[in-house]
Amino acid sequence: MVLRAGDLHLRADWSRPLGESLVLGLKNLARQELPTRLRELAAECGLSIEHVSIRDQRTRWGSCAASGRISLNWRLVQMPSEVRDYVLYHELMHLRVRNHSPRFWQQVARVCPRYQEARLWLREHAHRLL
Repeated sequence: MVLRAGDLHLRADWSRPLGESLVLGLKNLARQELPTRLRELAAECGLSIEHVSIRDQRTRWGSCAASGRISLNWRLVQMPSEVRDYVLYHELMHLRVRNHSPRFWQQVARVCPRYQEARLWLREHAHRLL
């Protein structure tokens, strides 16, 4: 995980273990950064998003409802930016194609040409995230 100076602010809370404070700090960072980045990428693709939510999921990085609502896993903030962006593009392309057909993957490849490297990173490293 790479954090820039000033990205993560932890409040001294002596009633919580350090690990719990770190997770809360990462969740707050996710609420600040992920919706903004998703909207930036959506604008690049000419798409609009109804709503973005940040969730605590163990088995999914994101999901996209037919209504245009996108949910993202807070753990995305721990990933390299190109991997995080792949996940965001993946969900955005579900606004165009609602399945994982070859047409869907063509859309992903068009906006994220190195998506296969990002998928490999997820398979190899995602289990190490908090």
